[in-house]
Amino acid sequence: MTRTERSIGRLMAAALALLASTASAADAASDESDRFHLAEAKGACDAQDFPAFVWPFANSGAVRERHSAASVRVTEGGRTRDVPARAYLDRGDFPIAMIDYSYVTGTSIRAFEAPGGGDPALLAYVEVDFRDAPGGRRRADWTEGRFEPGEGDGPGTLIERIGTSGSLVFEPAGGCWRLVEDIRNPAIPGR
Repeated sequence: MTRTERSIGRLMAAALALLASTASAADAASDESDRFHLAEAKGACDAQDFPAFVWPFANSGAVRERHSAASVRVTEGGRTRDVPARAYLDRGDFPIAMIDYSYVTGTSIRAFEAPGGGDPALLAYVEVDFRDAPGGRRRADWTEGRFEPGEGDGPGTLIERIGTSGSLVFEPAGGCWRLVEDIRNPAIPGR
């Protein structure tokens, strides 16, 4: 082995060690975030507080994995099908997330968090209404819209429904809830 090959080998080993430590740090941060969200979801379940349960569900893949039915009924583009939970979770396109006490579309939070993102103008705010549904189920109905700024946290008052909307349907399970249906309505023109 030549001197140059040994140097390249040492550089590659150092680069791989750096990548491994960076991945470990990212995994640790992800694990910490997941533990936090799982604890928040458990507290909401214990208190039977459905709205408090939805935000960690929306923000954590670990919570979605723990609290999704074996199969999730998905309606998109007028087509309904049952999707195995693993396939549903692996899509990585959950429709809503919470940021700074406000719900936004999943598409907009992914753009905001992507490299080169970070511009708050990328965020599309949604109104979320929590409702009872037949059979002891609960729904989180969400609608993207235009908001009139109000006082305090949040986007303000919904003044016009535009863009995407849908419903997340949960059934009671083990003292908590599990996602059984994700309904995504066609977009309303305007955004």
